[in-house]
Amino acid sequence: MPEFIDARGLGCAQPVLLARAALETHDEVVVDVDARVPVENITALARHAGYTMEVTERPGNVYSIKLMKVRGES
Repeated sequence: MPEFIDARGLGCAQPVLLARAALETHDEVVVDVDARVPVENITALARHAGYTMEVTERPGNVYSIKLMKVRGES
């Protein structure tokens, strides 16, 4: 089961910092945000760190970002 982070309403860097910290101890993390900027920032984190990622947009401008470590990565 993935680690869930509700980062809606948080300031600029906080969703990324929370996602990065959660990925240190979990292979799968889902982050909910309510703006496009955190989606872009978390996407950049995923690309840089080599994680796979899925983004789902839900009603009310809520974006769920699922980050997964690639097998064999630590």
